[in-house]
Amino acid sequence: MKTNPWRALRTVDLAGSQRARLDLWRQHRLWFMAESGFLTDGFETRPGTHPWQGEHLGKWLHAATLTWLMTGEDRLRSELDSNVKRLLATQLPNGYLGTYGPAETFVALPENVDLAAPHDDMDGAIARKRRAGWDTWTHRYNLYGLLTYERVFPNEAVVDACRRMADLLIEVYGGNGADLTNYGTRKGISATTLLESIVMLYERTGDAKYLRFAEHIVERMEANPDLRLMSSLLTGGGVIHPGEGKGYQIMANLLGYLGLYRSTGKDEYLRTSVNGWDEINAKHLLVTGGPWTRHTDYNGNRECFARAEDFDPWKISVEGCCDTTWIQLCLHLFEILGDSRYLDAAEVTLYNSLHGHQHADGVQWCYYTAPNEAATMYRDTIHCCASSMPRAMEMVASHLVGEVDGHLSIGTLAPCTVALSEAFGAGALTVEGDFPAAPSAEITFETLSRRTFTCEFRLPAGVTLLEVRVNGASCDVTPNGRGFYELRREWGPGDVLAIDGRSELEGHVEVGAHGQRWVAFTKGPIALAQKVSSVPYDEPFDECKPDDALAMLKQSNDGSYRIGDADIALIPYHLTCTDDSGPRTYFKCA
Repeated sequence: MKTNPWRALRTVDLAGSQRARLDLWRQHRLWFMAESGFLTDGFETRPGTHPWQGEHLGKWLHAATLTWLMTGEDRLRSELDSNVKRLLATQLPNGYLGTYGPAETFVALPENVDLAAPHDDMDGAIARKRRAGWDTWTHRYNLYGLLTYERVFPNEAVVDACRRMADLLIEVYGGNGADLTNYGTRKGISATTLLESIVMLYERTGDAKYLRFAEHIVERMEANPDLRLMSSLLTGGGVIHPGEGKGYQIMANLLGYLGLYRSTGKDEYLRTSVNGWDEINAKHLLVTGGPWTRHTDYNGNRECFARAEDFDPWKISVEGCCDTTWIQLCLHLFEILGDSRYLDAAEVTLYNSLHGHQHADGVQWCYYTAPNEAATMYRDTIHCCASSMPRAMEMVASHLVGEVDGHLSIGTLAPCTVALSEAFGAGALTVEGDFPAAPSAEITFETLSRRTFTCEFRLPAGVTLLEVRVNGASCDVTPNGRGFYELRREWGPGDVLAIDGRSELEGHVEVGAHGQRWVAFTKGPIALAQKVSSVPYDEPFDECKPDDALAMLKQSNDGSYRIGDADIALIPYHLTCTDDSGPRTYFKCA
C-alpha cells in the first residue's frame, strides 16, 4: 500500500465557527473539569468513586496540552503542570497508577473471576461502581495523556512514570503471564486499547520491550476467538463480531494497529486499519458523520455496531466517544496516506455530529445523540464522552495545513492562520472565508521570502470547484491521486490564492429493518435536519423515490430548505440540537 506521509504545520490561530466551538471548550468545560477535583481525587484517595474515573485526567491532559500549543496561556500551563505533579505523586512503588483499592487492581485481579465481575459499560447501579474491570483502561489513558504532555514539556520524570506503569503491565500480562483479553468487558476489547499507548511509549523511548509487548497484545487478541479483529478485517470480515462490536473500543484498537505500522512498517497492521475504516465508513456511518450503534440480540449493548439491515434512525445511537475516536482514526490515516477522503470524513463528523453533542453554554455535552430524536439530552456531569470530544476538536484544529512530498498541503477552507516552514518561505499563511456556510476562501501568503513549490488544496465533501484565482487572475489546477488540487509556481509575500466552490444538495439512502428505505440530505459537508420537539408522524416522502424526494426541496430566503408544500424546514443538523428540541435527519421513502 502506497503511503504519502503528511506532516502538520503549526496552527497559530482560528476564526469562524470552528474557533467559536473551541472557545466554548477552552473557556468553560476545560476549567469546569480542572476545578472539579474529580480529575485527581480517585488517584489521591483510593478507591475512586467510579470504575473508569481515572480516564478523565489522561483525556484532559491530551486536550488541554493541545489547547496550550495554540494559546500559550500561562494559567493553563500551571494547571497542566500541577495535575501532572499530583498524578505522579500517587504512583505506587511497583508502578501502579490507577484509582482502585488494593484488592481490585489489575495486579490483584488480572483476569475476570466471572463475566459479571467487571462493571459493565451500561450498568448505572451505584452499588457496583467500585467493581473491577477498568483498571488497565485508566493506565491506557494515563500513558496517553502523560506522553502527550511530555512531548510538549520534556520531563524525564514523566517518562519514568510511564515506563514504570508499562513495566508493571508487562510483569502481569507479558510473556506467559495473565491473558489481557480475559480482563474487563466486551471480550477484553476495552483492555486491549492499551495497544496504542504502549506503542506511544515505544516511540518515545525506543525501548524494544514495549514494542514486543504491543505485538504480544495483538497475539493475545488473535488467539481469542471472540477478539480476532485483525484477522477478521484482513479476511473480509466486519466489525460486528470482535469484542461484541463495541464501537469506541474497536476504533481505539485500530489506532493501536496504526501505531504498530508506524513502528514496524508491517503492511498487515496498516491494512487492518484501512479495512476497518472502510467497513465503518460504508456500513456504520450517518450523513452527520456519526458512527451509529444499536443494541441487538447479537451484540453487547447500545454502544456496539449493528448490521446495516438493523438501521432505524429512531432506535440507534451515536456515542460521543465514537465521534472522537473516528476522527482520530481519520486523522492518523491521513497522516500516513495523505488521502483527502480521511480529512473529508473527519470534517463532516466535526461540523455535524460532534458539534451537535456540544451545548451552547460550553459546559454541557451529550453522552449520546441520535439522528432522529425529539430531545437532545445535555448534562454537565463529567462523563467519558464529554472528556473525549474536546480532544477531537483540538486534533482537527492542529491538522489544517501541512507538508506532503514537498508540497504545501492546505486541508481546510476554515478561517485560520498557520505558521509556514522555511521551505515555503517562512512567515504565515492566512485563510479567510465563511466556511462551512460558504465553500470559498481567500488564502494569503504572508511569507518572509519567495519560494517555488507546489501548493495543493482540498475541497470539503460535497463541494464542486468553480474557479481558482491567483492575485485576481483565473488559473488552472490539476487534481492529483489523493483528492487534492495542485498548482506549482513561485509564491511570495502578499500572494492571494482564491478558491470558489459550490456546495451541492444531495440525497442519501439507507435501507434498514424490514427493508424500510430512509432518505437524508446534505448541502456540501453539512447534514440537514428538521427541528422537532416531539416525534412527528407525517412522512412527506413516504411514497417518493429518493431522487423525487430531493427534487421536492426548495431553498427559502432564510437559507433553510422547504419540503414542497409541507410546513417542514430543513436546517443544519447541529442547529436542531437544543435543550428543547432534536433532529429528524432521516425520512421514510419508497
